[in-house]
Amino acid sequence: MNDDAAVREAICFVLRLEGLEVCAHADAASALACPQLPAARCLVLGDHPPAQDGCELLRLLRARNATAPAILLAGRVTPVLRARAGVAGMAVVLEKPLLDDALVEAVLAAVGHT
Repeated sequence: MNDDAAVREAICFVLRLEGLEVCAHADAASALACPQLPAARCLVLGDHPPAQDGCELLRLLRARNATAPAILLAGRVTPVLRARAGVAGMAVVLEKPLLDDALVEAVLAAVGHT
């Protein structure tokens, strides 16, 4: 989930190049309404406070039976955010701008591709 259309499309593009099926959402409401979400193998969530809190969204997704590993993308990763992400159950926290293949590697690891 990412509220920036260009970033969302770029993320989808690179993940599809790896052969992954991708379903993208612009906001928390559309992600929460997605009937396929519980079957997802990996969740990539954005953190854009105050409008979208990735940790809170993960809590809501878990309440809807989404059990996939979660990756948080944040513009600024602080020790406080990293701690909140850990408590929320995020598998990985990545800081934007994304360097090299960090996101692809994290997603492939989460879904069991090596």
